[in-house]
Amino acid sequence: MLLLALLWACSDIAINEVKQPEIIVAPSTLDFGHLLSGHESDTMTVTIANGGSADLVIDHLDIDGENYSVDESGFTVPSGGWHQIEVGYAPRTLEHNEGYLDIYLEGEDLPSEGVWLSGNGDAPVINVTPSALDFGNPLLGCDTTTEITVQNDGNVDLVINDIDIMASVPPDITIDFGTLPIFPWVLAPGARIEFFANYIPLDTDDDLTMYDISSSDPLTPVFNATAEGAAVLSNERTQRWIQDSKLIVDIIWIIDNSGSMSVYQSMLGQNMADFMQVFLSYSPDFQITFITTDSPELVGLISRNSANPLDESVDAINSIGITGSGWEKGLQMLRDCMIAGECATWMRPDATLIAIFLSDEPDNSTITVNSFIRDIDSVKPGKFIPYAIIGDVPQGCPSGTGWNTQPGWGYYDVVQHYGSQWWSICGEDWGTKMEEIALEVSIQTVFELDSDDPHLDTLRVSINGQLAASGWEYDEDLNAVVFTYEDAPEQGDTLEIGYSTWGCEPE
Repeated sequence: MLLLALLWACSDIAINEVKQPEIIVAPSTLDFGHLLSGHESDTMTVTIANGGSADLVIDHLDIDGENYSVDESGFTVPSGGWHQIEVGYAPRTLEHNEGYLDIYLEGEDLPSEGVWLSGNGDAPVINVTPSALDFGNPLLGCDTTTEITVQNDGNVDLVINDIDIMASVPPDITIDFGTLPIFPWVLAPGARIEFFANYIPLDTDDDLTMYDISSSDPLTPVFNATAEGAAVLSNERTQRWIQDSKLIVDIIWIIDNSGSMSVYQSMLGQNMADFMQVFLSYSPDFQITFITTDSPELVGLISRNSANPLDESVDAINSIGITGSGWEKGLQMLRDCMIAGECATWMRPDATLIAIFLSDEPDNSTITVNSFIRDIDSVKPGKFIPYAIIGDVPQGCPSGTGWNTQPGWGYYDVVQHYGSQWWSICGEDWGTKMEEIALEVSIQTVFELDSDDPHLDTLRVSINGQLAASGWEYDEDLNAVVFTYEDAPEQGDTLEIGYSTWGCEPE
């Protein structure tokens, strides 16, 4: 009876055994190495084996990654059997591709196994600069040339087989290969070659030249490039200004306080009324102070809130004296005052800084003019205007003191750089001089043109829509229209300057 019971037990175990498939995938990674894109492709085999006791049902395959391919349909692998699939790789250009092959079993939402994929494509890569060239709107008949660069950005030699050119009629835009050899051109990786696009417009019609570059680049075997332009009979333009109606200025006088300056300081004080009368007529928001050519410390603080700006200015001038150093350093003193001195807190951020130098000798600062300009522009970019009352440049001038006044080099150089104004210290009529300075700092008389080399016959100046035939002139050095003080646009006036330019550059 015991033996019979054991036999029945063994029979029960065999009857209840559950048969299961077991998936085995090899290899776990496929590395295709380096292939020549456009010319080479490869396939590698993945083996899926069934180590279980039941059929292995593959529902489908899914491949992720550029340039890889596989038959994604499902199949069945019997117990103890195996099935091979082919994974293909065909790179198209210079690239590194990674991917993943997912294997899905029947009835499962997530992949059961997977295979990493890796491959590299080697190829030439054409790069054309500029590929879409726009010559803009040059003047009719002008000759414009632009260099075209073709470069190989790939890791395999690039072969340029031909360039097919198609141009509008007449062919105003031409492609010039110069002394380049006949096709084919072979460019090693990183190498480049140049030719030219020339534009000589014969009419005002739109011009277009297309050129197709045939090469060994597998991704772009024919590179399409263009060059276009549209000539004009005139490149006339108009600039517009509105004369400022609110004047915000900080004025600092830099006064030479050496022993030879007694007469000049007296003349400045005696004629300060002429300056203030004109200056205050524009109702400015202002501050005025003084420093000397041997000290950056402020002398006098005058503003629109002062009880009597004229008297306070004269008092400040009279207090300066003539006991200072004979080694004048006006530029350096102004720089020191602005960079780390009292001017740093006295100056207002929204105000234009007006500096007026008064000296009968050249500047002897230990800093150069260029370093002065660089430092000042870092503190007041676009808001600094220097003026000077100095000895005539370059020869100096005879003065009322009986001494020969030296030319005001240094101060003169700074004024020239900023395109402002200087006056002779030896002149007798200081009243007129002071009025001119007041007008200079109070109202804009110089209007710079945006484009160089204007055609002078085409200059048209209008104020509030009315043509201004006189009262102004063109200054070639400044490339600007300069008004006389009497004829300058008044506050709130609209100024328009129209002109055409010579030359053939695009607009």
